Amino acid sequence: MTSPTKHRTVLVTGATGGIGWAICRRLAQDGYRVALADLDAEAAQEKARLLGDGHVGLGADLTDPVVAASLPARAAQALGRLDCVVNNAGMTDTSGRSLVELPQDAFERLIALNLTAVERLSAAAVGLLPRGGSIVNLASGASYRPLALRGPYSATKAGVAALTKAMAQDCAPLGISVNAVAPGYTRTPLVSQLEAEGRVDLAAVARAVPLGRIAEPEDIASAVAFCASAAGRALTGRVLVVDGGSSAGTPVAGTAPAAGQGLAGADLVAGPLAPLGGQVALRGPEGLSAQAALGSVIDARALAGLAPASDQLSAARQMAQACAAHHGRTAAFSLLFVAPVGTTPAEQATSAALGMLARTLALEVAPAGLRVNCVRWDGDDTADLASLCRFLSGTGAGIITGQSIRAGSRTAGGGQH
Repeated sequence: MTSPTKHRTVLVTGATGGIGWAICRRLAQDGYRVALADLDAEAAQEKARLLGDGHVGLGADLTDPVVAASLPARAAQALGRLDCVVNNAGMTDTSGRSLVELPQDAFERLIALNLTAVERLSAAAVGLLPRGGSIVNLASGASYRPLALRGPYSATKAGVAALTKAMAQDCAPLGISVNAVAPGYTRTPLVSQLEAEGRVDLAAVARAVPLGRIAEPEDIASAVAFCASAAGRALTGRVLVVDGGSSAGTPVAGTAPAAGQGLAGADLVAGPLAPLGGQVALRGPEGLSAQAALGSVIDARALAGLAPASDQLSAARQMAQACAAHHGRTAAFSLLFVAPVGTTPAEQATSAALGMLARTLALEVAPAGLRVNCVRWDGDDTADLASLCRFLSGTGAGIITGQSIRAGSRTAGGGQH
């Protein structure tokens, strides 16, 4: 069978190292032809050769707004067309100086690369991308909290998150999806260098992450690949946080059940969700006992209609209790709640409460390796919803937990993440 991405093309900025190189490898593996853009043109061309025929390397100093605006056309000319843009290039300040001490040129350069280039490049790309095209920006956990002594890094990433949502609204009528991925701490070459210099204790950082590990570049690449794909349109205007649950809060020691030991198990779906392929239908928590091994549960019973808040939250808690107690659940087990956003004030309150209940559960069970997320759906195409649920429940989302994700075409750009 021909891959649906076999003939697609993508421009990736900041492509030669760390997260950018992982994104390029993943998209090439998925069938994309990649234009790798980097300040170091020779490195970009060498990486393109490593990917094989059909890929190209482009040198570009994206701190120059004219260069940034012209890059999509260069990529389209080199590849023959342009279907996707991944704005990955970025930098931070590691000098330890405060904002008031940082030299003006360093301050301006960081803004130019992290935010202005994303804006200029994306605006230029919109005129080249076809219906079904996509833009994926790299935001950050710092989009939502200030990091001191890192220059205007948090400010620029907050701008990227806002730009993503605003552009999604403008691009939706054109059939172009715009999303962002917000990595948490990720083991990039820069982070590894800081660890070697004794400037960061990654073991301590990992202990503060609910799932107990920091992300690898491949974790981020997996999320970018989903957002870039046709299935990613379910998330248009969203910021997908990939941080092991750090944005949800601090892990709670001693409250999680024993970790599962299985390597593979059944994937169960409860509720009126379109078939995902390979999943087993489940009526409720009582049906879990019939499974010797349990890989994931998608609890979409609320799609049939939101119950009053007390009943809805109790039903979710009972499902979580049954999953946590299951002796055959896998070490990478995922529980995903799916509910409509709701139309009445009471329904919307219930939906929001369910999302926060999922985030709370995630903190309590993350030390055992269990992931818990919630999708609050506000769309029409349940095939898109099914694709989103398949991704979030699978191994490609293995470091995504503690997220309440509002998705669906009717509210493109709404909500935080």
